[in-house]
Amino acid sequence: MDHSVGPSTFSHLSAELAKDKLRSLEMAVQRAHEGLNRWQSESFEQLSSVPLSGAEITLLLLIGDGGRPISIKEMARLTNRVDIPNIQYSLRKLASAGLTCKQGAGRSGVSYSLTEEGDRVAAEMQSVRDGLLLQALADRPEMAEQLDSALAVLEELTGFYGSGGRPAGADSQG
Repeated sequence: MDHSVGPSTFSHLSAELAKDKLRSLEMAVQRAHEGLNRWQSESFEQLSSVPLSGAEITLLLLIGDGGRPISIKEMARLTNRVDIPNIQYSLRKLASAGLTCKQGAGRSGVSYSLTEEGDRVAAEMQSVRDGLLLQALADRPEMAEQLDSALAVLEELTGFYGSGGRPAGADSQG
């Protein structure tokens, strides 16, 4: 079954039906986000006694993903977050738990990397996730292609939502 989304996917639908589909997709994305956060927290609890939120675990995994130190600016860009103070708070929490360390200072550029313990926990989390996803792909081989299509749609929607620049309801104002 082809689930790809192209430019003409919604062309035959009424505008109302397209809006309903978009609302349904937004809710599915929200449920997936909440489910991922819950899964990350529950999985992390099995590996460490440090209580972390899904967002904090995401930063931990992101820092470990590239194999090199990463700046707050890069983290914010990669996660599409603008709440720098909250990211900084999460990074302090990760550092005080002994999972990350900070290099540099001030304008010269601060970056973050994993400690040995952070690297161990992040690698275990990745392994657990990889096992879960590999099992899902083994059970549903068509899912790999669906993931490519879903990624393309989500990246496009991220661009739409991020490029708005207009306040909500601007279209309805006369």
